Amino acid sequence: MAGLHVRSLLVTGANRGIGLGLVQHFLRMPKPPQWIFAGCRDPKGQRAQELQNLASKHPNIIIIPLEVANPASIKAAAAKVGEHLGGSGLNLLINNAGMVKSNTLDTETLEDMSEVYTTNTIGPLLMGQVRPSPKLGCAGGA
Repeated sequence: MAGLHVRSLLVTGANRGIGLGLVQHFLRMPKPPQWIFAGCRDPKGQRAQELQNLASKHPNIIIIPLEVANPASIKAAAAKVGEHLGGSGLNLLINNAGMVKSNTLDTETLEDMSEVYTTNTIGPLLMGQVRPSPKLGCAGGA
């Protein structure tokens, strides 16, 4: 990613693991993005503490409440991104949010399986489809 220049990006599942690592990586780039939108389910929760600390040191990180399996949450997140970007559009979306339930064949439930499928498969589809306005689709420059 050395030659990559991104003005704005949104990382889902940014509060820990790979998502947090991606946010940290983009911050270390020679020319970091003007805006890094870090989406996570519970931005004020304990699991987001490291992300909160990072955002307090880097004003270009905007933490956004985002549940990728919830269309209303996605739409609200898109509106918040749109407020910051104006008409310039988002350059990069990284669909990183995911979940796993450690069930066995004997303990697996329809509810757990549906939640995992919705988050890991339908969530990225919904994220790619939402637009706060026609002008705020993906923009060139990435």
